[in-house]
Amino acid sequence: MNTNIINIKYTYLTIFISLASIIAAILLRAAVYWGLFAGFIVAVIVSFINGYSLKEVCSMTVTGVKRALLVLIMLSLIGMLISIWMASGTIPSMIFYGFKYLSGTNIILAAFITCSVISMVLGTALGTISTVGSVFLSLAIGLGFPLAPLVGAVVSGSYLGDRTSPMSSSANLTAVITETNIIDNIKHMMSTTIPVFSVTGLVYMIIGNKFVSKAGNLYEIEYIQNLLSSNFNISFISLIPPLLILLTSVILRLPIVKSIAIGLSASILIFLIRDGALLKDTLYIAINGYYPIDKYIAKIMAGGGLISMKNVLLVIIFSTALNGILEGTRMIAPLIERFSSSITNFKNLIHKTSILCIAISVITCNQTLSSIIPGQYLKKTYENFSISRNTLARTISDTGIIIVPLIPWNVNAILVSSIMGISALKYIPFAFLCYLLPMLTFIYPSFKGTQVKSKQGLE
Repeated sequence: MNTNIINIKYTYLTIFISLASIIAAILLRAAVYWGLFAGFIVAVIVSFINGYSLKEVCSMTVTGVKRALLVLIMLSLIGMLISIWMASGTIPSMIFYGFKYLSGTNIILAAFITCSVISMVLGTALGTISTVGSVFLSLAIGLGFPLAPLVGAVVSGSYLGDRTSPMSSSANLTAVITETNIIDNIKHMMSTTIPVFSVTGLVYMIIGNKFVSKAGNLYEIEYIQNLLSSNFNISFISLIPPLLILLTSVILRLPIVKSIAIGLSASILIFLIRDGALLKDTLYIAINGYYPIDKYIAKIMAGGGLISMKNVLLVIIFSTALNGILEGTRMIAPLIERFSSSITNFKNLIHKTSILCIAISVITCNQTLSSIIPGQYLKKTYENFSISRNTLARTISDTGIIIVPLIPWNVNAILVSSIMGISALKYIPFAFLCYLLPMLTFIYPSFKGTQVKSKQGLE
């Protein structure tokens, strides 16, 4: 293997062109993966200029992508799972039973809790917002409630799952990159999740007490329930697949990919046997997504499928390929060494990790890179300080992953705004969970007892 030391000017050039390409892709409304692909090509050229062979470059690329192979498989399964869950009545049943108890309920608090639960099951914030979130939006409009706090509550609940769910691509990628177990990471996150979730719920309860649904204005709820029950098979049988995933992953501790595969298989069997669906139609929905002909149903229940994951899959592939070359050539090592050399203690490490994650999310508008770069290059620093890698995973999740809907120019915020029909600047002040978690992360190292030894080091 070539051991040439690449001049740092090439590192700056590669990073600059990568960032510029990502920003250009966003401004031109092109897919973000094109920006990452441009950065990858630059990294390949720089490698050739510095004496690396084609075989070595290919090996580094494959090594980088292989680290995220399980995440790529999991995402593909989730894409198919969501579309089958829509068609077979699993997601409609969740919404139906959730709305069944909304009479006399604090709608804003209900939106937060419902979206939290659904996002933990689906593992996708945007998937939750586009299904359950859009239903709550229609409900709020029909009841004449203000949209900003409602959308803030939907965003808070939805991104809880993006950060914490065992089915989340972000959470699984972070676990892979930091070489940790996702279930252990989720348990480790409880020290920040529980207090922030509780405070956020309390705030939504106070705000939402002014907007309680009453018997006289529940036409919208009944309309949505009737729409769902007349178009889908609403029953507790439809809830078996998500329960199977939770049972096998959390209690039986099966790998998450196997758990999702079991859930997907159960959903397909229910769709084929109970609903009488044809196998070819089921496969078509799994690959292309569920898009009903009824325009009213399509407003609240459409999407998913393997193809819907194309952009996310390509972002992860090009991100990890680029990272494979940056790591294999040690191109980025001098920058990380400079960054980590100034770290002196536990508190300083957590703060600098948080700042790095947030900076990457703000500058690159890329949630994936905010997991890959800190996760890959700060592992050794955490080990040197005898600090658990679970703490690294939690810090990444509490900062770089959770803040993306708070950055108006980030793809996540743009998509939330387009789905919910409200500007990011209006809902951001009410997305409490998304900025309380980073705030607690900065305060957390100052608490007594945070540096107790765990099996992998300091917590």
